[in-house]
Amino acid sequence: MFFVAMRHECFILTPDPRPLTPLKMIHFEKLRAGEKMHITSRLLAAAVCLVFLWTGSAQTVDLRPAKAAALVSRNIRPYAEAVESMGAVFAESPGRELKVFYLDRFPGKDRAALSGELTEGKFRLFISVGPEATRFVWTDEVSKSSAKLYSVVLDPEKVLGTAHTPCGISLNIPAQKQLEMIERGLPGVWRVGLLYDPRYNSDFFKEAAALASARGIKIIPLEVSSKKEIPGVLKDHWGDVDALWLIPDLTVISESIIKYVIKESLFKAAPVIGYNRFFYESGAALAFVFNYEELGKQCAREALKLLSGKECGKTTPFFHVWINTRVVKKLGIKVVEDYKFPIEVGP
Repeated sequence: MFFVAMRHECFILTPDPRPLTPLKMIHFEKLRAGEKMHITSRLLAAAVCLVFLWTGSAQTVDLRPAKAAALVSRNIRPYAEAVESMGAVFAESPGRELKVFYLDRFPGKDRAALSGELTEGKFRLFISVGPEATRFVWTDEVSKSSAKLYSVVLDPEKVLGTAHTPCGISLNIPAQKQLEMIERGLPGVWRVGLLYDPRYNSDFFKEAAALASARGIKIIPLEVSSKKEIPGVLKDHWGDVDALWLIPDLTVISESIIKYVIKESLFKAAPVIGYNRFFYESGAALAFVFNYEELGKQCAREALKLLSGKECGKTTPFFHVWINTRVVKKLGIKVVEDYKFPIEVGP
């Protein structure tokens, strides 16, 4: 048996098992001398062929280490908690590595040094934590040839200035999910006033109003264009609403406004629906709350999928719904004995 290499193909030849006749023996002896002269070149060609086939298949394998870089907007507690839990998940995953970079440690011209460090790191995945880091990851030249994943950012499409939905986990809870939680957590609430600035949340209002109608709930638009308009708009609509829904909005965002709105709502016996722990602690009857350690773990699992070659899209973040039973009872709203997750009695 021997190899024969012809151009880009390799063949294995085997001897003919039939017995040789005297004439064939004579012919064979003549050929054998010539065959010995060519055997070395044939073996060399076969070796070259095998090397060619091996290198051809090896070109399709990515031999780079499975390293990911987490770019963090600032060193603040929510981001730090998310990144720490990401690192814990990566530490439990053999062959995976996560390196963290805080952007606020690279101000001004130092960003160029950061880009150089990211280039030398040869990272296969860039994870952004927060809006500033998301803009950096999606615009920096270093990350163009690598996969990207955003996390802990509100409205990533607006941050990036694109209608395209990139890969990641935002802080946006779908309107459908929020309405479901409101209906379950505050039974008997059918007229919900949504306080918002149309410049920032008109699309959300339209979507929520359409979805709520199918559930028998009516969303009352409470539109404001400045903080000064809030008291007057509330005064004109207290009789039209059963509850007040506050969402992330640049006009309705300060702590003083939130405390004022909740105080007025309680005076009018209207429960407030808020979107973080501060609302709950300030007297909101229902609040959507994030655990940033959970968000970090959720993001890390998506990152490991990307490093394994799987696809990634827009993912709904893990969230909790806290019911303030003290406020609910005071307002005369029924308290459910056994709430189903993610709804739970707040701490």
